[in-house]
Amino acid sequence: MLRRIDNNGLVSINKSPLNMPKKPASKDWHIADIIAAVRKTGTNLQILSRAHGWGRTTLSNALYAPYPKYERLIAEHLKTTPQKIWPSRYHADGTPKSGRGERGLGRYKAKCKFNPTGKNSNVNPVDTRRVA
Repeated sequence: MLRRIDNNGLVSINKSPLNMPKKPASKDWHIADIIAAVRKTGTNLQILSRAHGWGRTTLSNALYAPYPKYERLIAEHLKTTPQKIWPSRYHADGTPKSGRGERGLGRYKAKCKFNPTGKNSNVNPVDTRRVA
């Protein structure tokens, strides 16, 4: 803080940006810590991605952006939960904050919820009657 005394004898305080309170530190694991933890298990993210049948950089996407499915796989490999590794990405009840959840889970139920007949509504109906 910079203090100045003006002509009237009053002290004015100038708050410098250097003295402003900092943002609270993220409680997420650092990217290097996650990579190191995986390497301590005797593998790396590339090998882990290949083991699941994906490209070598697929699981590393979870280090930079929320991907609940990939986060869960990395956490399972480390024998922990994704909420412990990335607490800023999850609600208190354990659901992802991304709003998407895990893609692919529950899609069938959602489809049947809006289309109770079970028929494919994305295709034009075919008239099979013969025209004479």
